[in-house]
Amino acid sequence: MFQKYDLVYVNLNPKKGHTQAGIRPCVVIQNNLFNSKSATLVVIPLTSNLKKPFPSEFIIKSSKENGLKEDSRFLGTQIITIDKDFIVEKIGELEKIYYKEVKNAIKITLDLDDDF
Repeated sequence: MFQKYDLVYVNLNPKKGHTQAGIRPCVVIQNNLFNSKSATLVVIPLTSNLKKPFPSEFIIKSSKENGLKEDSRFLGTQIITIDKDFIVEKIGELEKIYYKEVKNAIKITLDLDDDF
C-alpha cells in the first residue's frame, strides 16, 4: 500500500500540453484511507529543472531517505489523479521537514484558507 508522502516513479505518458511526461518522481498527497481503498492516487510530480519556483513550488534535496537521484522542484500546480497501474515503483519517503511546504503549496494552488 502507498502512504501519504511516499515518493514514487510514475509513468505520466502520454504528454498533453504543458503537463509533465515520461517516468518521473511524484509525491503522494492523498490521505492513507483513500490510498488503501482506491484504485487511484493523487500525486504531485517533480522536475529536475530547478529554475526559480513559483510560490506553490519548492526544492526537495535528494537524499537516501527520499530516493531522489538529484535535487528536484515540487510542482505544486500540477495536482493529478493517476491509476495505481501507472506507478513504476516506490523510491522513498519524503522527509518530515517538507510536510508543511507540501500543505502550503496545495493551499496556494487551490486557494484554500483556514476557513475552508
